[in-house]
Amino acid sequence: MSGLRISILSVLLVFIIIGSLGITSLVPSSNAYNLDKAMLRYFLESQYVEDAGLLRAATIAEPDNATIYVANDNLLASRALAVLGSPLATKVLTTLNNNFSGGWNGKVDVLLGKDIPDTFYGPKYEVIGIINGYTILYEKNDESVTIKDWYNYADLLVYHALDRLLWGSRPEAEKSFLNLTKLWDGYGFNDTVTKNTSVYAVYKCALFIYLYRALEAAGSNIIYDYKDIYEKCLEIISKAQDPVKGGIHTDYRVVDGEIIIQGDMNTETTSIVVLALYSNYPEIIGMKARTGQTLNPAIYGYEVLTITIPYSFAIMFLAFFTRIVMKLM
Repeated sequence: MSGLRISILSVLLVFIIIGSLGITSLVPSSNAYNLDKAMLRYFLESQYVEDAGLLRAATIAEPDNATIYVANDNLLASRALAVLGSPLATKVLTTLNNNFSGGWNGKVDVLLGKDIPDTFYGPKYEVIGIINGYTILYEKNDESVTIKDWYNYADLLVYHALDRLLWGSRPEAEKSFLNLTKLWDGYGFNDTVTKNTSVYAVYKCALFIYLYRALEAAGSNIIYDYKDIYEKCLEIISKAQDPVKGGIHTDYRVVDGEIIIQGDMNTETTSIVVLALYSNYPEIIGMKARTGQTLNPAIYGYEVLTITIPYSFAIMFLAFFTRIVMKLM
């Protein structure tokens, strides 16, 4: 098969997968902050471990540079790669579905439109195995550890709000949003973790943008009083992008009023940034609350939201197209 034909097949494959997930790539106002979308894709693709069919967690920070997390990392990265138009999305999705029943973990699933438990739990890590020096872990909920003060954590406030939107309750989602804004101190979300470490998490800025967009799609007006937080979060994310490798650094400190980026680049943070800024997941979740539709928790698969192209049809079309290309060899 010629290189041109392989390229055409690869491009169409990506379009089919993106269609089957019901997601599209958007162009948000973040461009004003010079966020390099192509470099985000470059970084995620550079994290791919061929033998595992998954992405490693980090680049230099130990032990995460030799660790592969099924969830949260690859669950989110599979969709982020699809949004960015990467052929690797199909490989990661295939691994997740064939080996890990999709890779869901009952927490970050909500970012992909899947219902999560009303109770938040601490994490536990199931060791899957080791492949060529990479340890594969699967983060799941430890139901013996209940997080009772979840409202003091910025990320959990976002997950709760999104879950409420999935069930059609904009008022409950707005309440969590307002509680989230109370954690903002002008530089970041000063939640329990930050109070204990004096370190801010970049991904929480991305989650704020995600929720902001979802509430906007749900018809909320209260969000516009916090446009300054939205813009500051975009600025911080832009500063956190590595100029050479393209990934998003995980953390930052504030020194004499100046934001100092630190921490390694990692797959999870970069994927959340991509989903928050470039996917239409937030709009789809928000529209569920606006239209009064509620989520059916029994729906599983690649995507529990509106499917643009049925996955089964996509696979049939791909097989048909492949046969045609092979005949042209």
